[in-house]
Amino acid sequence: MPSIDNASQVSNYGKTKLVILASVVLRLGVVELFPALPALLQHRPEITTTATSFKQLKEGLYLYRAGQDAYDGGVFHQSPLLLVLFNYIGRISLIFSPELFIGLFFACLDVVTARSFCSIARSPRLADKQRLPQWAIAAIYLLNPIIILTNIARSTALISNAAVVLAIAHTCNENFLFSALFLALGVQLNFYVVYIIPPLILLWHSTPSAGNPKGLVLKNTLTFCAFSALFIGAGILITGSCGYLSATTGFTLKFEDLLPNMGLWWYFFLEMFDFFRPFFTHIFQLYSLIYVFPITIRLQKQPLFAITTIVGITAISKSYPEIGDLGLYISFLSLFKFIFPNVQYAFFAGLVILHSFVLAPNFYHLWIYLGSGNANFFYAITLVYTIGLTIIITDTLRASLQLEFDGGKNPEKSVVQI
Repeated sequence: MPSIDNASQVSNYGKTKLVILASVVLRLGVVELFPALPALLQHRPEITTTATSFKQLKEGLYLYRAGQDAYDGGVFHQSPLLLVLFNYIGRISLIFSPELFIGLFFACLDVVTARSFCSIARSPRLADKQRLPQWAIAAIYLLNPIIILTNIARSTALISNAAVVLAIAHTCNENFLFSALFLALGVQLNFYVVYIIPPLILLWHSTPSAGNPKGLVLKNTLTFCAFSALFIGAGILITGSCGYLSATTGFTLKFEDLLPNMGLWWYFFLEMFDFFRPFFTHIFQLYSLIYVFPITIRLQKQPLFAITTIVGITAISKSYPEIGDLGLYISFLSLFKFIFPNVQYAFFAGLVILHSFVLAPNFYHLWIYLGSGNANFFYAITLVYTIGLTIIITDTLRASLQLEFDGGKNPEKSVVQI
């Protein structure tokens, strides 16, 4: 007879497969029933931004297929690697229904991300911790309405998110070559991925089987640099020059597009004289960076939770945030079930964020379409969203530190080395 543990694993595996199947059917079914929905969501500032817009990717792809520089029009600001990827996807989709095939691609992308979260949960880093079942971890990502809306809007942030989670999953399972590969890919697609490098280095250094931790860190760092150089070289070959860097990474760092989004930047720069913009751009970028090293140092015994906290802070402080960043952060938090009993304000923070999700579309409509409001309407609700997310970050961080403190008195409560 199979053991109880084996029967539980089989049941867990079956439930995970059902969750994955349901998520794919849901994504494809919604688009099939409401074919105009992707185009509608692609215009929503809450769901997609200039840096991740599928509509602007199609503009760049059109220029690329016509033999022109995809960045000439000043519309496309994403990695040239995406041009090659979606050029091939477009050719293959001609055999099938293009919308259906692209929808299937993004659905499979989410499945890969969810499976990577499950891989992190199975890894030795969390093997001895109280955690959610794998099917629940997969469901928190795949059935999250935020992620579903981001998926239907075809936001390319899902690709960089997948690269980040794959890099962490391979690190936790000691596949360091692929970890460096996906980390380099994530940085190429989204500059702010560099913020997770310090705690990821701590993960490399604290690998249980590493006979020489410093040598392992050096080797992985050099591998990451080599892959980064390879991707940059590929971008130069695709575009014909290194000018694409100023249109992608430079665009993100300089914050050249002031269209509204769920972040804190756009309203300040709308109200600011152009003369002061370079100074405050540097200040805002420094603000988004300044938390990385203190959190990494304070949570050096908890590098995986340090990564989670930095992901949450980046969702607030980066130049072009979207609600998909919150969905990714929530999925990372699902790996730490053992801190949930110590969290105090989750319900209140959830209501605050839900309040912002309900009112943001209404205030944006009042401002842009009806003309009966102004920018203050929409910006006020983005501040509410930021407050709710800040409460979650600080509350979970406090809960983790409390468990670390209590673990000194009771080793069963320790969260060291997660």
